[in-house]
Amino acid sequence: MNKNDLGKFFILGFQHGIKKHHIDLIKEIKPAGIILYPSNMRSLSDLQLSIERLHEIIDDGVRLFISSDHEGGQLETVPGILPSPGNKALGASNEPHYAYIFGDFLGNELRKIGFNMLFAPVLDVRANKSSPVVGLRSFSDNPKIVAEYGVNFLKGLNNHIIGTCKHFPGHGKAMQDSHHEIPIIPNLDENDLYPFMKAIEAGAEAIMTAHIIYPQYDDNIIATLSKTILKNLLREKMGYQGLIITDALEMKAIHDNYSPREIVSKFFNATGDLLLVGDCDANFEPLYKELISLYSNGEIDKQLLENSFNRITSLQNQFVEPNYEARFLTEISKKAIKTNINEKLNFSEITFLVPQGDPLSPSDTSNKDYYEYTDLIRNLFENPQITTFNFENGKINGSLEKTELIVSFVVDSFLFEKQLKMQKEIKEYANQVIYIILRDERDLQNYKTEKYVLTNSTKAVSVYYALKTIFDI
Repeated sequence: MNKNDLGKFFILGFQHGIKKHHIDLIKEIKPAGIILYPSNMRSLSDLQLSIERLHEIIDDGVRLFISSDHEGGQLETVPGILPSPGNKALGASNEPHYAYIFGDFLGNELRKIGFNMLFAPVLDVRANKSSPVVGLRSFSDNPKIVAEYGVNFLKGLNNHIIGTCKHFPGHGKAMQDSHHEIPIIPNLDENDLYPFMKAIEAGAEAIMTAHIIYPQYDDNIIATLSKTILKNLLREKMGYQGLIITDALEMKAIHDNYSPREIVSKFFNATGDLLLVGDCDANFEPLYKELISLYSNGEIDKQLLENSFNRITSLQNQFVEPNYEARFLTEISKKAIKTNINEKLNFSEITFLVPQGDPLSPSDTSNKDYYEYTDLIRNLFENPQITTFNFENGKINGSLEKTELIVSFVVDSFLFEKQLKMQKEIKEYANQVIYIILRDERDLQNYKTEKYVLTNSTKAVSVYYALKTIFDI
């Protein structure tokens, strides 16, 4: 590895949607992975698009872990997966095989969608005064139950994706929430470590750290940055050789108490592997710059980084696949596109006319799809103008301003005379108009002299590929 490979030591999250400049950044620095947050999967369509855009990068040769923190129960983030009663309910069921079945079920569901990693299971042993941040996420206050159910859950997950055990060396006794402040646990003991030891014996591939101070091991610094805890305890005493991943670096326990330089230097010199940056826009750049500086100046042990790089790439080679089971749906969308546009266009001013309206029949729900287009467009374009119109009467909501390009969506305008009239009149407001015909090729007769894309579908993923036909996005 060399300085150009330093992006590999990050997992990035995008709190406000995955924008075009984020895709460009991923292609440039080639991080180890991406975590998808609820803001990247507000709906099933949004999830499908986020996954597909990341897999297009994998298609180009950039291996990516694609993860979430959908643990089940108290913390569920991925739409479309049936809800689980959660870890506490599993632990109370007195049926350890349920933990394995759930892990297998969840891992399979996530893999089919396109994920290959999950930040679960939680191996924290609940205590009498546990913060609600652990709460129902813990299997039990009994370390043997936590270990048994956690390992079963992990084994089920690992049939399909990479499970990540958390939060080492144990968050269960924390009375504070590390999202808001640094907890201190003065009485960590073998019971807290026991589930992690059992997970390591079972072949755990990834462990996430806790932003907590444990004075009996290191009274000066949180576990995430402690060489005593990560290297001496986890790697050497407990014999762990897998990936060490930080909890999110936006959490105040670490963000408000340590500089980017301290975080980078101490974590990697403590044998850590991956920095989880949950808000890339706010926090990635200073951390990345410090890693480059410290690497260039020899202030991080390069052999440790080489070891980390090899651990990361080895696990990616095992679990990162070029395709996923549900991808045939996006392939259908691509193959159904018909267009008379033969070159990519580049415009700085674009207005999008997006339809709204009632169902066209009792057997029609496609009008719900139109609401997905606004988020899609805003993720793909910088500062787009978006205006809506009623596809039945052609009435535009608001007024159109003169612009370079209008991209207008067509909804059966051969049936709606007023819409067709509006679609033709908008040419007065732009240097060029492109029509995205959503539903029916019978509309082609009205636009045969215009630039158009026929999607044969109203789904957001079909619109995505229509826009890719027109623009370099």
